[in-house]
Amino acid sequence: MLRRLWQGFLRPQTSRLLALAPLIALAAATSGGYVFITKFAGDQIQKGDSALVYQVPIWILAVAGLRACALYGQAILTSDIALRALRDIQRAMFDALMRADFIRLQREPVGGLVSRFTNDLSVVSEGLIRSIGQLARDALTLVAALGAMLWIDWPLASLVIAVFALAASPLQRIGKRARRDSHAAQTQMGELASALTESFSAGRLVRSFGLEARETGRLRALFEARRKAQMRLVRNRARADPLLEILGAAALAVVFALIGLRITQGAATVGDIFAFIATIATASSAARGLGSYNTLLNETVAALTRVFALVDEQPRIKERAGASTLHTRCPRIRFAHVEFAYDQAPPVLSGLDFELAAGESVALVGPSGAGKSTVLNLLPRLHDVCGGQILIDGQDVRDLTLASLRGAMALVSQDVVLFDDTIGANIALGKAEASNAEIWAAAKAAAVDAFISGLAQGLETRVGAGGIQLSGGERQRIALARAFLRNAPILLLDEATSALDAESEEKIQDAVARLSQGRTTLMVAHRLASIQRVDRIIVLDEGRVCESGTHEALLQRNGLYARLFRLQSLAALTPGAALGPPAHSPTTG
Repeated sequence: MLRRLWQGFLRPQTSRLLALAPLIALAAATSGGYVFITKFAGDQIQKGDSALVYQVPIWILAVAGLRACALYGQAILTSDIALRALRDIQRAMFDALMRADFIRLQREPVGGLVSRFTNDLSVVSEGLIRSIGQLARDALTLVAALGAMLWIDWPLASLVIAVFALAASPLQRIGKRARRDSHAAQTQMGELASALTESFSAGRLVRSFGLEARETGRLRALFEARRKAQMRLVRNRARADPLLEILGAAALAVVFALIGLRITQGAATVGDIFAFIATIATASSAARGLGSYNTLLNETVAALTRVFALVDEQPRIKERAGASTLHTRCPRIRFAHVEFAYDQAPPVLSGLDFELAAGESVALVGPSGAGKSTVLNLLPRLHDVCGGQILIDGQDVRDLTLASLRGAMALVSQDVVLFDDTIGANIALGKAEASNAEIWAAAKAAAVDAFISGLAQGLETRVGAGGIQLSGGERQRIALARAFLRNAPILLLDEATSALDAESEEKIQDAVARLSQGRTTLMVAHRLASIQRVDRIIVLDEGRVCESGTHEALLQRNGLYARLFRLQSLAALTPGAALGPPAHSPTTG
């Protein structure tokens, strides 16, 4: 993990790291400078040379000034390097998710993904800043202090080093535990973020069903689990400092005992004991920093494991080598014996076979779970077929470039997605280079122009996160306007009029009919009254085509479509009628 972090995200900043190196060296060297100043002062005190002693405060201030400048520059440059690396990691993570399969994005809750960009990278950030700056500085400081100690009295220094070496094995065990606990804490944070996202997005349901107490209890339990996970990390981190504090005290006790004895024998000076005390204080501080860093390093490795696992995920849906570009104005579409299943789940589509003629408008209907929405997802390769083929003008969609395949389609789903931007910008997602005139024309085609004209800021009105400032019908019509602007040869509609009032729905039906001319249109319909104008209706059941024909022909056949239509008509006309079908009857979904 650390090698990959260096090669992919830190090596490109070699010039900044080289500029940082002398600052770290200066900060470490000045720590050693205190040792020699202290020894000099002690020796002069023992000699009774008070004149030179007065120079010591000036030297101390000079060394402190140099160290302060070095520490300031190091902090700024270290943070700059770390933040640039984090930015590049975030880019790599987001790029990976943009390449990821649609099914992969559905597999992990949004809160879990957000947690990887926030909580995991927060741990990486702390580890990077400590690694780039403090690790090298503390290591060099420790080396400088031990070097000074060896220069003054190498036998005694060797004994002090042996005392500090006793910490190696306990620190290693603390580090291993830190990695395990950190991974668990980061996973739990993802669960908490997902639960918060769920609870906030379901605000209407929570209040309508009186679920406030339930949600409060659920989130309180997760908050408590988060506290416990964090406390496990805190307790583990806290073990290093007491251990090193005790060893530092032991080293100091050894120094006092031995040097004190040698001073009485005339084999050492007062400066020596002062120097050793300063050296042990410096070395202990650096050792504590390295000890706590060891724990943080293992937490960082755990976070990097999760981050790089996301970056390394390879999409199943890829372009084949030599994929061709789709060029079509009014395509013919064929589903040839298509099979599809989600991982180990039972098949959703089993031998699905039908064709759309060029310029034909076709509606897919059927019970819930019949595979209607799956068909729409397979056409732009949001999923890939498990068997059979999907052909556009005789070309397998898997042999086409993804950009040209998806660029030939305009999708309007019943789950409208609007970004926190202006109305004009949301419509222009269908065609980035569109002019205001083209955007207004699309708005008019979608019967939303009158609403936009009534707003003080018109197209510049912001819709809020997820379009929260707009009604459901307004959001739906803006999504339709986006599809009109895209002007694609293939039109995919997933109950595109579901959120519209009767008057707007009639206008949209007229607009869709005009837009469908000269284009191939495939729509999923749940409300059967909205599809009576299409050229053909295909009825799916258990992943297969069970009926096909016009509205009138299917009613005359008196099969599944006729039963579904009668059930919906009965529910619409009978006051207080149950919306669901009677027992043993198919549901409309």
